Amino acid sequence: MKSHKKKRIGLKIFLLILILLSLGFVSPLKLTTYDLHSSTIPDEFDGYRIVQISDFHCKEFGEKESSLISLVKKAKPDLIVFTGDIVDEEHTKENAEYLIEGLKDEAPMYYVTGNHEYYTNGPLGGAPYEAFKELCEDNDVIILDNETRSIEKNGAEILISGLDWRDSSGSLKNNLGYANAGLFNILLCHDASKFNFISEYGYDIVFTGHIHGGLVRVPVKGGLFGSDYSFFPKYDRGVYSEKNSTMVCSAGLGDARVPRWNNPREVVLVKLHKDKIL
Repeated sequence: MKSHKKKRIGLKIFLLILILLSLGFVSPLKLTTYDLHSSTIPDEFDGYRIVQISDFHCKEFGEKESSLISLVKKAKPDLIVFTGDIVDEEHTKENAEYLIEGLKDEAPMYYVTGNHEYYTNGPLGGAPYEAFKELCEDNDVIILDNETRSIEKNGAEILISGLDWRDSSGSLKNNLGYANAGLFNILLCHDASKFNFISEYGYDIVFTGHIHGGLVRVPVKGGLFGSDYSFFPKYDRGVYSEKNSTMVCSAGLGDARVPRWNNPREVVLVKLHKDKIL
């Protein structure tokens, strides 16, 4: 009798562990909010809301991206930034089209490339990047190809820059240079693993992705895999501060070769707050 009882208990424990492990593969869509404070933020941008979408990979979230679009709209963004891998070599641009067209009247939109936009292999014969660029142009999405633009509000100004993927491994100094010390600076760059290098250049906030949150998130330890499938990357998701910069790294929305585990798909909302100098 005792032997049968132990077996039943063992079976229940095994089934419980199996259920818990299975639940880890459920990766719901969520909004992650960060409040960032700086004395260099102009008074006019106090409370400014920036939504980041990264590593979309044309993943479907409801009919015609309705769930994703609704989540972004609920965040009430003043600015929407796309930090790469919006299209890839595995999918047509259809879902990206739904997303961009669904958000075109919500807030100004800025975009930088990721690695997958430049992939030339896959079932499509390569990512539909040229068609996606046309989509961006038709919907007033500004593609930041190693350039800087000004964002104005009530006479105040901040700067937003974008580093193209093809140059993200090269010299930031040769492509964009150091941040403007007299203004608040935002940098869009796909690859979070470059932050140690980028942080020297003085951009106040750097928006990145690429790591997909580490794909498999281990309790306490965090993300298990880097973008090169090395173990426990230094940057996986969240907010990091080094040298002269703060980085916001999104866990992204899409899939990779390794299934996500304990790793929700996220849209990031950053709220800027002006710190007063006493």
